[in-house]
Amino acid sequence: MAKPTKQFTQAKKRTIIKEHLLIAPELSNRQISKIIGCSPTTVGTIRQELIDKNAQFGHRHTQDDSWTKHPYFIANKDKLLSKGLSDKSLRALKNKLVLDKMAEIGSLSPRYAQRLLYKEKKLANKDKNITVSEQDVRVFLGDVRTGLPQIADGSVSLCFVDIPYDRKAVEELTPHIAKTAARILSDGGSLLLMVGGSHLDIALNKLTTTDKALKFQWDIAYVCQRGTPLIQGRRVTTAVKHILWMVKGKYDGPIQYDLIYTPPDNADKEPHPWGQSVEGIKCILERWSVEGDTIADIMCGGGSTAQAALELGGRKLVLSDIDPKSVKTTKNLVAKMFGAK
Repeated sequence: MAKPTKQFTQAKKRTIIKEHLLIAPELSNRQISKIIGCSPTTVGTIRQELIDKNAQFGHRHTQDDSWTKHPYFIANKDKLLSKGLSDKSLRALKNKLVLDKMAEIGSLSPRYAQRLLYKEKKLANKDKNITVSEQDVRVFLGDVRTGLPQIADGSVSLCFVDIPYDRKAVEELTPHIAKTAARILSDGGSLLLMVGGSHLDIALNKLTTTDKALKFQWDIAYVCQRGTPLIQGRRVTTAVKHILWMVKGKYDGPIQYDLIYTPPDNADKEPHPWGQSVEGIKCILERWSVEGDTIADIMCGGGSTAQAALELGGRKLVLSDIDPKSVKTTKNLVAKMFGAK
């Protein structure tokens, strides 16, 4: 729930007002002022400033104010606006399906209704005819610098790689990752390379020049729930890792949002010192794959990708690593997930 702006400095008040204007410009000055507890005149002044600067307002269809005419919103407008909606709640409220669900369950929480809809959609999309057995998960010892001939050409829908973040590793391994991904990915398949910001320029250069079959699609910000480490040499504190998204051929999948918030389950460092959050990887795999796809992690470490994919269900897996200990750890994890003691 957003805090009343009177608790903030004038500069902070202006920032909060701008955020709400950019999210829901179709709301009147009075409606926004009621949400965040400020003067309608102040909202109007800042709105005009943004217009004068040609600011980019909102997202697609952002001027569609039909949600404000939804019967449930009209009946509960005062209650909803007096709650002090957060930015995320306001975004959710703009969805007619969310308002329909709120009306169905009698809720004043847009985020709760949104979560229910997400769960219902997930269950509805699950193909009961697609099953994955232990034989559909392949784990082997392999060095990406060999090109991994063990993986067939065009057999993978998604290749996810979390590369070591030091300069030497990025310079040496990224070209081999690009070549391997370009070979094993099916047409329209994606390579997602997770990398730190310090050598982002090197990684992007290697990815875009090594194999012309791969095209740069976007840079995804992966927000880590681990504070903001200081990169002293760059005078930067950072809250994100980067996922460089490359596509083989033309991508025709769903529209993707370029921000991922890692659920606060923390990375699992016990199986591997560079282990990532299973819940975070699950968010990634769920966006960029569907049941029936084959996912490759060619630097699988302690098996976080395997666990995430198997918990999602329906995904086949090809996993490899140069380290025998990591391969053994991943194999054991997979066996346990299929019921081995």
